[in-house]
Amino acid sequence: MRYTIIAFTHNTPGVLNRLSDVFLRRKINVESLTVSETERKGISRFTITIEADDQTIEKIVKQLYRVIEVYKSMEKKDDELIFKEIAFIKVTTKNPEKRREVEDLVSLFSGKVIYVTDDSLVVEKTGSEDQINSLYILLKPFGIREFVRSGRIAVLKGDIEFEGKFASLKKGVSHTASSIEVSAIKRIELMARSKEGVISLAQGIPSFATPKHICDGAIDAINKGLADKYTTGYGIQELRDAISKKIKKDNNIDANSDQVIVTHGAIEALMAIFMSLMNPEDELVVLSPDYATHITQTRIAKHGGKPIYVALNETDRGWEFDPKQLEGAITQNTKAILVTNPCNPTGKVYTQIELKEIARIAIKYNLYIITDEIYEYFIYDGRKHISIGSFPEVKDRTITIQGVSKSYAMTGWRIGYIIASKEITKQIFKLHDSFVTCPTAVSQYAALSAIQGDKKDVEYFKNQFEKRRAIVMEELLKTDKLSLVQPEGAYYAFIKVNFEIEDYDFAVELVNNAKVAVVPGSAFGLGGENHLRISYGCEEDQLREGMRRLVTYVNGLV
Repeated sequence: MRYTIIAFTHNTPGVLNRLSDVFLRRKINVESLTVSETERKGISRFTITIEADDQTIEKIVKQLYRVIEVYKSMEKKDDELIFKEIAFIKVTTKNPEKRREVEDLVSLFSGKVIYVTDDSLVVEKTGSEDQINSLYILLKPFGIREFVRSGRIAVLKGDIEFEGKFASLKKGVSHTASSIEVSAIKRIELMARSKEGVISLAQGIPSFATPKHICDGAIDAINKGLADKYTTGYGIQELRDAISKKIKKDNNIDANSDQVIVTHGAIEALMAIFMSLMNPEDELVVLSPDYATHITQTRIAKHGGKPIYVALNETDRGWEFDPKQLEGAITQNTKAILVTNPCNPTGKVYTQIELKEIARIAIKYNLYIITDEIYEYFIYDGRKHISIGSFPEVKDRTITIQGVSKSYAMTGWRIGYIIASKEITKQIFKLHDSFVTCPTAVSQYAALSAIQGDKKDVEYFKNQFEKRRAIVMEELLKTDKLSLVQPEGAYYAFIKVNFEIEDYDFAVELVNNAKVAVVPGSAFGLGGENHLRISYGCEEDQLREGMRRLVTYVNGLV
């Protein structure tokens, strides 16, 4: 097991040699040894990371008291500590344009430019090992002249007694904030925008304009003076009534308007749900690969903790769900199961048999079911979308998230909604109210026009996406280095790379060398490794050229 030993010792000649000798005599490899100053004069802090068993650790700590003048010593496991590293990266910048690109990336990763010359700059990054590695990978294509990093510096979680420069995070950001990064989707998209001529297949924005009757509904609300003040936190009553009718008709969910919360997009809906349900010790089981932001939101709700992944099996028949694997992941701490149906990124659409199995397991272990159905209308090849919230046996434990962003080409209007039991809705509303007070008034009236209008535009969008899906499949036939399980829904292709790659590095490489932006599959959790997600929500000519660039580039690799 890995332990970190923290020793405060008097700073006297030979202390480092004597400390190192303790580990050399026992033939123990020191993974990391860091020396730092403390506020107390003459006292240094040693942070030592090693692999050892409990008995060995106990003997080492006792020996440290004998061989050096220890002021204080303690041994801790990784889950009891918070870790940081400091790295300095000297990057080549041949011209002002390159310098701006580097500065933008550094800013995105919360680093600092601390020294600048005519042809280079020095970046300082403090963070976890993963955060430093991510920034290093992004800067590597520019040319790295030097790279220096410290060992791991550790502090006890919640400890405010330690002395020294690295003793407490209380004056900095929270542990939760420091444990997450801007999503890979946003990072790749920002890189794509910063480089001329890059075609982005990264972000899931439909290419269509919001239909006219929806815009007219918003304009009418403005003209009538309905859009200039707060609405109720739950959303305007007319919209909640319309949603109640819609879910009965389209989803067979029997819920009154007082079981509906209108939210500032589906992302805010999910954040309010996670925060209202999850304690740090609770576990959320995620059927993965799953939308990257769900994973980040879970970590926020759990104060840095990760979800429990149950990976679907990628087969020639599609992405297959195994109930035994789901049931095997359930523990005493499991609170809920998260299902994205249709799924971003894989395009999977769950069958009634699969959803019945999820319902059975939720009942057996007394769990909530959270179901994100934002792509409900984009289902292909005669399949049908089924809402698990329509099953009577789990209606009171299911929380359904839907919205207008994708279905009606309204991503900028930011309106989603939650359907749940009255008891759960009351608890979610407390968080929702604290986050946003109320959704944007004019957007709610636009959403009302969308839901009350006919579905001819939605049907047109679906048909166009189906044509674009065919373009993706057609282009992939031109290489044996990429393969795809045909998406059943949504508008994403989760492409498997048939050779070993670090998918994040490869996505950066594609932006720089192939001038096409895709999202690395590992961002979507377990099962996403060695995949690339592309969106076919863009225009056909852009999609075809982006796919051509991707296929041409991989075919050119040895």
